[in-house]
Amino acid sequence: MKKLSTSTQSIRVRICRRLTRIQGAPREIALGFSLGIMIGMTPFWGTHVFLSLGLASLLGWSRISAIAGVNITNVVTAPLIYPLNYWVGIRLVGFSEGARWPAHLDASGMLELLTQSPRVLADLSIGGMILAIPLAVGGYILVYRGILLYRRRGPARGEV
Repeated sequence: MKKLSTSTQSIRVRICRRLTRIQGAPREIALGFSLGIMIGMTPFWGTHVFLSLGLASLLGWSRISAIAGVNITNVVTAPLIYPLNYWVGIRLVGFSEGARWPAHLDASGMLELLTQSPRVLADLSIGGMILAIPLAVGGYILVYRGILLYRRRGPARGEV
């Protein structure tokens, strides 16, 4: 367990170092990061990086920090994030409330599964956006303040 917490801590340190070294205004860097968090909470895995690059470019925010923010959803966190997104979505709008896993995965079962998927996707998306708002606001505040603090103090001793 100690090894896991040490590696988690080193990952956090590396992310902080990289975010503070991005060139640009702290506001644009923090906005890019919070945009990445918002996109990362959506169920459109595989398109997160492309969406964050496109939207950050369109809005004039940091593309690099947007990609960093997208990584809120990864192999470790996805099994926690997506069920929570679905739970929130189904509680609020319940588009897929009657959706059931087919009894048999034959052709008709697969067709039934496909017809239900847009409703499940809607619940996942809405739940993800609801949960993304406080995470993105918190991410913005942390990154913005962290960059200002880092730039005032300068790099730590031994840090290049």
